[in-house]
Amino acid sequence: MHTTRWAKIAADLRQGIQDGTYPPGSKLPSIPDLMNKYGVARDTVRDAISRLANEGLVTPLRGIGTVVRDMTPVELAYSPEAPAQPWSQQTKNGRDDVVLAELVDADPGIIQRLRLPKGSQVLHRVRHQSVGGQVAQIHDQWIPADLYSSIANATKFDLIADRNKEQPNLYEQMREAGYQPATATETLTCRMPDPDETTTLELPPGVPVLVTHRITTDRDGTPLETSTFVGAGDRMSQTFRVPLES
Repeated sequence: MHTTRWAKIAADLRQGIQDGTYPPGSKLPSIPDLMNKYGVARDTVRDAISRLANEGLVTPLRGIGTVVRDMTPVELAYSPEAPAQPWSQQTKNGRDDVVLAELVDADPGIIQRLRLPKGSQVLHRVRHQSVGGQVAQIHDQWIPADLYSSIANATKFDLIADRNKEQPNLYEQMREAGYQPATATETLTCRMPDPDETTTLELPPGVPVLVTHRITTDRDGTPLETSTFVGAGDRMSQTFRVPLES
C-alpha cells in the first residue's frame, strides 16, 4: 500500500513518541530539521504534525515548538463509604499547586451555588493539579468568607497566606472549625476548552475537557464550598462505586 510522505513522517515520529525517543515534555525536531531529513516541503511536515496533534500526542506551541504531551492516565475513584482525599492522595505521583488565593466579590453564579446574600465575598482558590509532567486538571474553588475566617482562627492555617505550603484536607479543616461537611454533590459535563484552559492544559485542537461541578453541604444542607474541576478529556476518568445493599 502506498504511503504518503506526510504519513511516513507521522509514523516515524509516532514511533519515536511510543518508544521514548521523544519523552513527554520534550520537543519534536523543528520543521526545518524535518524538511531537511525527509527532503519534503514545509506543508508536508505540517500535515504530519497536524495528524499527531489530532491524535492528541503532541501540542504545537507558538514560539516553542511541537511538545510531546504527557498522557499519563488520571484515574479518580470515589467511594461513598470512604472519606474524601486530597488530589495527591487520590492520584499516583500527583502534584497540587495553588496558583491563586484571594478574597473576591462573589459573582451571581457563585452566589446562587452557595446561596449567599448579594454582595457577599468568597475565597477564590485556583489550583493546578498535575500527574506526570503536565497539568491534568484545573480546580477552581469558592469558599464563603466567614468559613475561610473560621478555618484560619481554628486551625491557624490561612488558606491565603499559607497557599504555598502543603495544603491539608479542607474537610478536616472545616470540622476543626466546627462545621460538619456531610454531602458533596457532583455534576459531570463535557465541552470544548476555552483558550486559557487550552494553554494551561496544553491541549491540541479537538481535545475536549471533562468538567465537574461540586457543591459541598453541611448536615443541615447549608453550602460550605463549591468547585469547578476542568480536566483534559483524554486523560481523566472517574470511577464511582456505589453500594447496592444497606
